Amino acid sequence: MPLELIITPGDIAGVGPEVMLKAYGEIREDELFEDARIIFSGPRAFWQGLAEKLDLPVPEYYLTSREIEEAFPEEYELGELSSDCGRFAMVCLSHAVKYCLEKPLRALVTAPLNKEGIRRAGYGNAGHTDFLAAATNSSDTAMAFYTEELKVVLVTHHIPLSQVNSALTTEGILSKIVQADKMARRLGVAEPKVAVAGLNPHAGENGILGKEELDVIAPAVEDANIIGIKAYGPLPSDTLFYFAKEKRYDIVVAMYHDQGLIPIKLLGFEKGVNVTLGLPFVRTSPDHGTAYNIAEDFEADHRSALAAIKLAYRLAKE
Repeated sequence: MPLELIITPGDIAGVGPEVMLKAYGEIREDELFEDARIIFSGPRAFWQGLAEKLDLPVPEYYLTSREIEEAFPEEYELGELSSDCGRFAMVCLSHAVKYCLEKPLRALVTAPLNKEGIRRAGYGNAGHTDFLAAATNSSDTAMAFYTEELKVVLVTHHIPLSQVNSALTTEGILSKIVQADKMARRLGVAEPKVAVAGLNPHAGENGILGKEELDVIAPAVEDANIIGIKAYGPLPSDTLFYFAKEKRYDIVVAMYHDQGLIPIKLLGFEKGVNVTLGLPFVRTSPDHGTAYNIAEDFEADHRSALAAIKLAYRLAKE
């Protein structure tokens, strides 16, 4: 049975379909993917038409349905936010999730969507990560990011900075340390070294600059070591990312969104991959948004999409 990689279009007014087709054009020439089947979620006519317009290889396999066909917007403008594009993105995503749940050896690669677009379509404020967790009844998910130089798992993600302090718990941090250890092992590290960031400057400096490190984060690190994980911290975040890049650590657990994402995008903006951990199947995505401002140009950089497909294949084969 071949491994099946399901590609969703995301918001079709953005660059998602373009970068996915460009990535597909490279992958179909790669011998590594001879045992994989790449399936595009959405109407065949849409994908074929865009591929021909861009002079790219036309995909062979499609996941579509009457609901998907009917949800395709009658009219839309590249670079323009719309509820119709938001609804279509979510219908394609919903069908892709159901397909991935039916059998093993299926992985999901999602093109970027726009949260305001899906909110206007009636899907609330949930992005990919929250939607996937709810759709698969997964209670212990984590948002992770991958580059060749750095791997990061977030404890909290899309919440205001003012709420991070109250959202941190020892149990929650321990859960993310466990997820980070599992991810590193799936990437081939036999005994991962997990660096755990502090919340405050200088990791609280023994309580002088904040008590979270002593009261919440350090106990999680201790618990992780008790169950056999090599966890280190809490460590000052202004230096630990440098040491992680230098391979002193294999993966980092960051306390909040920008703490983890700034170094990821600094080191791998063009090739970063978003990974959802804790789902019944592998899910990856390019680490960028819809890029409405350049959608009409058809000159988007597809390296992040290519990296997302390659990582999905790698993780799903483990």
